[in-house]
Amino acid sequence: MHNNEFIFYNAHDLSIDDKKSMFRDCMEISYEWFVNTLDCTASYSRQSYDCTFEEILSYLKDDSHVVVIDRKLSRTLNEPMHFEIGFSQIISSIDYLLFIKVDREKIPPILEKYQLNPML
Repeated sequence: MHNNEFIFYNAHDLSIDDKKSMFRDCMEISYEWFVNTLDCTASYSRQSYDCTFEEILSYLKDDSHVVVIDRKLSRTLNEPMHFEIGFSQIISSIDYLLFIKVDREKIPPILEKYQLNPML
């Protein structure tokens, strides 16, 4: 999907092992990462979740929603253009969300290695 603000890349065909490898590769070159939870039985706002990177990767399943997004325009004036790589997975009514931010200049090897192409 293209628009003026972002481009989604197709990561759906990657195996679970390739997805984990991609997340680890992105972590190595990231400038920020964080995890949120969303438990709508308690709040409709995402909450920060403190965990290790390996812990959040253990939540990744075949049916997880994986995203690779080129955020060509900043959502805020203080945020640089970047790639956002992550996933969400619901476990026991709680949605766990991983966000990894990578400078656009560092992402081409990842796109090539995992054969990630823009979704049209």
